[in-house]
Amino acid sequence: MKKLSALILAAAMCFSLLTSCGDGGKTNGGGSTPAGNNTSSGGWPNGTVTLLCGFGAGGSSDLEVRSLATYLEKKTGGTFVIQNVTGANGWMAWDQLLHADKDGQTIAMVNTPALFYDYLDPSQGHKETMDDFDFICNEVIDYGVLVCAKGAYADINAFMDAAKSSGGVTVADVGANGNKHIAVLEAGIANPDATLTSVHQNGWSDNYAALLGGTVDAVSATYGDIASVLADGELDVLCVFNNERIDVLPDVPTLEEAGFGAVYSAPSRGYFLPAGVDAATKEAILSAFNEAINDADHVAELEALGLMVNYMDGDEYLSFLKGQESDVIDLKPALGWE
Repeated sequence: MKKLSALILAAAMCFSLLTSCGDGGKTNGGGSTPAGNNTSSGGWPNGTVTLLCGFGAGGSSDLEVRSLATYLEKKTGGTFVIQNVTGANGWMAWDQLLHADKDGQTIAMVNTPALFYDYLDPSQGHKETMDDFDFICNEVIDYGVLVCAKGAYADINAFMDAAKSSGGVTVADVGANGNKHIAVLEAGIANPDATLTSVHQNGWSDNYAALLGGTVDAVSATYGDIASVLADGELDVLCVFNNERIDVLPDVPTLEEAGFGAVYSAPSRGYFLPAGVDAATKEAILSAFNEAINDADHVAELEALGLMVNYMDGDEYLSFLKGQESDVIDLKPALGWE
């Protein structure tokens, strides 16, 4: 638990540093543009830019956007602050984005396919869809994993045996209808004799605490969530939710390989705006994000977090998103969303 407290403290310190950037002439002269350092055009950024993150401090989404903010400041000379607006599997932040001024000063990380779940599930009553946003670019693609406390289960076979016993098992995630929750639902569909009870929480820090505290049996996460704490030796990775093993976890089988069904969860993270931001501002934003995301130091920082940059923009990005949305639509009958 001391390690968990240190993790949370570090995230809080990072937040404090970022929110203070530009104050009183600190860091980039209070948001002014250093000569030769602003790659943007079209009058952007114009004052402090808010980056919304729909998940809690300390998780991979949070750490990713905080890293990017540093490089956006480096490229533009502007000031970027992060707001963690948690809840509704990201939609609390995305709803806030929809109601923001259409001036490019508020941008949100978009987690897909999580974005699609609420509006494709008719019980959620969500009218907004991906068509209500302007997408900037994709930054990374992550991989879903199932983890437990060190030594709790010998392997995925032992875990599934427990799931098929009286009472079953509990599996934490970061919100109903999110990709991490859906992966567990799909595993349950593939194994109808197993009981996998989902426990919805706000972020990885909550899940890690619950896991180490013994209040849940496992956590459905992504590799990016767990990469920074694997060396602590307090977790075992039971399986990967992918169609093949991943290079960073060569000894961990996929769920399908272990014989428990084909469950693929490779969520992506990019950035978007509310629809209606003018073309010149969008072009300036795209240019800055392209340079910041592909900065070699930023790429190295993300790799250290277990996040591999997979940059896409324009038609390629929209085609990718439409493909993810189509995959979720195909799941609707199994999920009872019709």
